[in-house]
Amino acid sequence: MVKMNKHGFIEELVKQTGYSKDKCIIINDSLEDNFLFGKNNKMKTINALMNNLSIDQDEAERIYEITMSIIKKAIKDKISHPFKGND
Repeated sequence: MVKMNKHGFIEELVKQTGYSKDKCIIINDSLEDNFLFGKNNKMKTINALMNNLSIDQDEAERIYEITMSIIKKAIKDKISHPFKGND
């Protein structure tokens, strides 16, 4: 189960993207500055990733999909096990 706090999210980004921790912190900051859900917000987030990381659109979309996958898994885990990890 992915522990969904900032540190756990960044660690999971490092694993799934292969980027350094510093780059993943920039990714996290870009995500925090933009609301993730919704078509217009998706493009704003992708544009922010492109600008902040100096990457092309394909790579920004790949990162966006990875981040959404991490978030969806964490939400699913929390719904399936609402009291796990609340010690």
